[in-house]
Amino acid sequence: MKRIALVLVGCLAMLVVAGSVLAQQGTAPKKAAAHAKAAKPAMSMFFIESPHTAEECMNVMDEVNKSGAKELEAWRWGCMSGNHTAYRMVMAPDENAALAMVPADVRDKAHAYKVSRMTPAQLEMAHKHKTM
Repeated sequence: MKRIALVLVGCLAMLVVAGSVLAQQGTAPKKAAAHAKAAKPAMSMFFIESPHTAEECMNVMDEVNKSGAKELEAWRWGCMSGNHTAYRMVMAPDENAALAMVPADVRDKAHAYKVSRMTPAQLEMAHKHKTM
């Protein structure tokens, strides 16, 4: 009876050790994925300006709408006042990624400008060093 108890305790100990090893192996990919997630490229704010002609207008809006109603609503349209230009602020890693959000038909006419905030201290430094 004592031998059976010792064998059972030994088996349980081996199961606990094996379980902890397997658990650590299971967290390694998760840790790597978390690290990769943290290593995303830095995002910047871009102002997109996408001019189009009156003839292209409805097609451009239809193309944007194909991505969903929220995508259509994210753009601001000057078309109703005769300025056939779409505007949008986006977070993107670079200018090309921002421009990729513009429908392909009019992308070559679009511009993406990296924009940032200005603090009073930065403005003062700009005046002193004439960096603008």
